Parts: sequence; C-alpha cells; structure tokens
Amino acid sequence: MSSPPFLHIDEFDGTNGFIKTKAFVNYTIDLNNHTPHQKVMLGNSDRGDVQRPCVVFNDDITLDEGCGYVFGGFDNLWEDGEEIQLKLAQGAWIRKIYDPNDE
Repeated sequence: MSSPPFLHIDEFDGTNGFIKTKAFVNYTIDLNNHTPHQKVMLGNSDRGDVQRPCVVFNDDITLDEGCGYVFGGFDNLWEDGEEIQLKLAQGAWIRKIYDPNDE
C-alpha cells in the first residue's frame, strides 16, 4: 500500500482525499454539539501566516494546544460552512512531534 500524498495546510483545496500533513495546534474552537467532538485551528509558520481548521470525529484522537503533529486525515470541503478543513474521522491518525511541556 502506498503512502498518502503529503500536502502543506496552505495546499488544501477539499479535493485530495486522504493526505498526510504537518502542523501545530494554535487554539481550540468551542463547539455547541457532540459531533465533531473537537475543532481546532492549525498553523504552520514555515508556510507564512496560514491557518486551517481541523475537525475531529474520531473518538480515539484528542489534540492538545501548542503541540505539533503529523496527521493522516482527509482534505475536506465542508460545504455548509464553505470551509476547507482537515477532517480526522475513521481511519485517521496522528503522531505528536512537539510538546512544549516536554522542554
């Protein structure tokens, strides 16, 4: 099985399917419902002042503010909100690569 394509968060367009990316969690967005169970704003200073929302539907995944991750998830277009986002649903995975509390 081949590895998913790597895209930077500023290269998302909602059409690439399952991808791999790398970013930091800038902050958590309050949700008024239980699905998705978490929504955060991702950033990558290496790519300039770029931010991209990330929604977490997978109950096995929780993201921590200030931490950096490599993600396997879906380049998703949420049409109701007209928003391009990283969607972490069934089959998605994360690997924490930076935690400011470990310094």
